[in-house]
Amino acid sequence: MKVLFIAPHLSTGGMPAFLLKRIQALQQYSNFEIYVIEWKCYSMEYVVQRKQIQKLVGKNFYSFSGNDEAKKSITNFCYEKNINIIHIEEIPEGFDSGNLFDPEIQKELYDSSHPWKVIETCHNIYFNPKENKLHEPNGYACVTPYHIKNTFKDQNAKKSLISFPIDPSIQSSKSKEEFLDKIGYRRKGEFHIINIGLWTSGKNQGYALDIAKRLYDKYGFTYIFHFIGNQAPNFKDYWEPLMESIPPNVIVWGEKDNTKDYFKLADLMLFTSTWECNPIVLKEAISNNIKIMANNLDHYGEEYTPFISELTGDSFTDAYNLVDIIHSPIKYSDYDIDNNMQTFADNHIKFYTSLLDEK
Repeated sequence: MKVLFIAPHLSTGGMPAFLLKRIQALQQYSNFEIYVIEWKCYSMEYVVQRKQIQKLVGKNFYSFSGNDEAKKSITNFCYEKNINIIHIEEIPEGFDSGNLFDPEIQKELYDSSHPWKVIETCHNIYFNPKENKLHEPNGYACVTPYHIKNTFKDQNAKKSLISFPIDPSIQSSKSKEEFLDKIGYRRKGEFHIINIGLWTSGKNQGYALDIAKRLYDKYGFTYIFHFIGNQAPNFKDYWEPLMESIPPNVIVWGEKDNTKDYFKLADLMLFTSTWECNPIVLKEAISNNIKIMANNLDHYGEEYTPFISELTGDSFTDAYNLVDIIHSPIKYSDYDIDNNMQTFADNHIKFYTSLLDEK
């Protein structure tokens, strides 16, 4: 089977991380030939996942950024490569305004006379298909139960839930002590809390900083907070004021390509997002068997309930809850986790095959 993934962009974020994991799983558990098209390159500044994807697929990586003729000829491209499945990592009608997926190109690509099947994955919770959907794919590979039960429930296309996997293989081989030595931070008896993500109002790092400050005021350097994630210029209005009053027990690392080492460092992950559609970092924390404090948002369904201690929305209460949680046993150490990498790959294979078998 030949599978073409089309990504609106490959700047660091949840969508490129999901695509990277799809490729890793399919290369490990199938003999599919995988192609990737990047619709637009936003920047070469934050491209950790882009580089990994390029390395995995090699000559089968194509960037159509700034090449309108290539985009118009994508149907010919699919015939030349004998593509069986086209999997688009976002709703084409929902591509950014500066990176549109032309409706006429989409219409031609989705024409049922072609031999391939088209699958879409939505990576947000705000897209409204009743108002904005122009062309129906053959299937939706959904990342959250909310998309099946709510967002796309009235769409006729076949739907399958393919959740991000638990993957213990991502654990760093370094010990906590080794990594502390490497980053030049060795005191005695501290606990380390990590917060991962692009600095935006939705990720809500300001709330995590409030918790850090409350703990510093009472305990000094006992609880150290590590923030990993880039501070993009287009979100400067949010993060720049926060940087003016960073508590002394906070280290802002920026974007890192060795996030797995910070998981090994962590005694707890504090994930303060208030809008996340598909929180990949929660799955990575679970994969690393570390404690989690997060908002259990409605659209998660029950997927994360066994794993997280829920934030209350009051930073005073959450600061002291955090201390209690760090000193308590982990919630899910004996939890049966069956959403592993092989299951993740199998779910893709079954869904792709079922669509190709349809008349």
